[in-house]
Amino acid sequence: MRGRFMLAIRPAVTGLLILSTFAVGIGLAAVPSARAQGGPTLAVDADATGNSATALGQRDVCIQVHSGDTFQVDVTTENVQELAAWDGYLKLDVNTVHIIDRSADLLLASVPESDPFDVSESVPEGDADDGRYHMGAAIISDPPLSVTGSGVLTRLTLEAVRSGVTTLSVQPIQTNAGTIGTVLTDVNANHIGDEDGDSFFDGPTLDAKVAVDEDCPADGDGPIAVITGGGGEGMPAWLIAAAAVGLVAAAGFGGAALFRLRRAGSRGAP
Repeated sequence: MRGRFMLAIRPAVTGLLILSTFAVGIGLAAVPSARAQGGPTLAVDADATGNSATALGQRDVCIQVHSGDTFQVDVTTENVQELAAWDGYLKLDVNTVHIIDRSADLLLASVPESDPFDVSESVPEGDADDGRYHMGAAIISDPPLSVTGSGVLTRLTLEAVRSGVTTLSVQPIQTNAGTIGTVLTDVNANHIGDEDGDSFFDGPTLDAKVAVDEDCPADGDGPIAVITGGGGEGMPAWLIAAAAVGLVAAAGFGGAALFRLRRAGSRGAP
């Protein structure tokens, strides 16, 4: 009797574990990434390491530095089509970090004979008191030229000046004069990723953080970017939670079933 009971329970436990693993597998397979989706994205990478003008490594959502350190961050785009010009603003806390250098035409300059025109503010003065830095570049050639793909729009060299955490954002900014934001323009003068007709990029836009003399804050953005890399949107928080619940539930049911097996076995023992 004991042997038959154990054979009946074990498939149930195994089935629960397989079902949970299958659910987690589906969740991981469903993780969206900008590269897989094929749509354009705009992002800040807190560590320029691994990026080039036309290729992106894993996106870092936060970098830890010390006061006095200098480091490089990238403003990037992915899956852009026929980009000929771009213009935008980086929002930051200038009491925490200063912009001391920049190269604003990396992706556009990858096009042979493009010779893009840099429209960015000067540095280090350009990031002054308003907490936003204007940046951009345009190919002004005849015939018109453009670039398709992914890469670094601008690489900024920052200096950490005071302890604290600042967000580096290329999201639209509300000002007294109205909204300002990033505009991506294609070779035909169309605004890329502009869904509502205001000229600003409306696609996925991902921020990053700089932590000076302290740890990077723990929030939902950290694991998302590490899981997907390369500026992807990442695994939704609800999907992570659902997978975790599935594993816990499977472990719970499995543990309960094994406990019943042990109890049944002990009762059947002489």
